[in-house]
Amino acid sequence: MARTVNLEAEIERFLDALDDKSSALRDVVAATKTEVARSSFAIYKKFSDACGDFDSFCILIEYRLKRLPQGPSRAQLGARFQAARVAHMSRQLKTSIELMGLVASARELPLGAKDVFLRELRSIYSLKNALSEPPFADGVAPETAHDIELAEKILREIIERAPTMLELSLGIESGEATAAEA
Repeated sequence: MARTVNLEAEIERFLDALDDKSSALRDVVAATKTEVARSSFAIYKKFSDACGDFDSFCILIEYRLKRLPQGPSRAQLGARFQAARVAHMSRQLKTSIELMGLVASARELPLGAKDVFLRELRSIYSLKNALSEPPFADGVAPETAHDIELAEKILREIIERAPTMLELSLGIESGEATAAEA
């Protein structure tokens, strides 16, 4: 037997929980930056997991919103959801840019630094693209627009230097060309 749910009330509870997750994520972001600045990447996994949890929760809310009938309530809840997502993506983009800077400026890269670098490269790319397109582009603050431009510059630089920076290999036996040589 299907359970009867007040979909609007459920979405409101989910959005309240999303606000709580956002607040908790701010704390994780601050701790992550501090640890990475000290060349420690132990807390980075917590940051990565928290971002993944937030994004997964957004999927649940998005599908609930789609089931809500058109009307003022759906528009209001949708706007609240959109604002929360833009704020989260903006914060995550800024954090990813800062983490890339910390990794790039480290004198010695500890174990795990390459994983952080590659994950943040993917994050910067996907966040820059998402925040530059509808429906998110209209809700972007000037500071985030600046971060998007900075992300584009970082991506161009990394793409230009990628073969030597990442030591990319095609997995070809020794003696054959690598991606850096191709």
